[in-house]
Amino acid sequence: MSRASAEPGFDPLGAPVSVLIDFDGTISQQDVGDALLARFVADEAAVRAMDQRYVDGLAGSRELISWDMDVLPRDAALLAESIDELALDEGIVDIVAVVRAVGGAVEIVSDGIGFHIERMLARLGLADLPVATNAVEPGRGAAGVTFPYGHPACHVCGTCKRERVRGHQRAGRAVVFIGDGPSDRYAAFHADVVFAKASLATWCAGEGIAFEPWGTLAEVATWLETALADGRLPPDAAAHQAWAAATRPTPERFMCGPEAWGERAPAG
Repeated sequence: MSRASAEPGFDPLGAPVSVLIDFDGTISQQDVGDALLARFVADEAAVRAMDQRYVDGLAGSRELISWDMDVLPRDAALLAESIDELALDEGIVDIVAVVRAVGGAVEIVSDGIGFHIERMLARLGLADLPVATNAVEPGRGAAGVTFPYGHPACHVCGTCKRERVRGHQRAGRAVVFIGDGPSDRYAAFHADVVFAKASLATWCAGEGIAFEPWGTLAEVATWLETALADGRLPPDAAAHQAWAAATRPTPERFMCGPEAWGERAPAG
């Protein structure tokens, strides 16, 4: 897997645009962890109860992912082979082509079980895409789970999607985020442009966060190509400062992390 750099670097002559994309439910048309649990774990009530704890904010993704890996089979080959039948949205290929054509960046940002991403992207010839996700060794259960992209002071999420967005912004980038699920809210709250569907769209609408609805990634690619041409996204570094000043709230607001709830995870 091409691991994303902690502080990513960019083509100084390219468009200062980063497109960060969730994987499960966005590129993969099913949440891979959910699909594996449905196939291999007979205790559906326990799975539903754990998922509900996560949705209700009573458990973070670190706890959820560790639990998932403890109840899934310890057979790494079996788990790897089981993902090959899961469908992908091939519009990701169009997004990569559009963004790379102008020197922009594309990064996968996933707070899931992670080990499957490289194998699935390779089907589309995209195994070189940088990926920020949890490090999971499928044969070791919870003992094989680590969080290289977690927040150093907040231990709720495995991959801090918020900080991936902010890291790209600190590097002088306009950040477009594409997602669908509960963990994506933390990125959407800070991103400059949000593409949302499913539960993420419902959450954005309820919180008053502007978003573009989407159905397929090919639709997003078309939007990006047009926005890069008409100035809705900054075409060069010279345009970025004014663009960011007009787009981002001042002072910066937080909905999660140590700025919102201190350096410890919320109770529960």
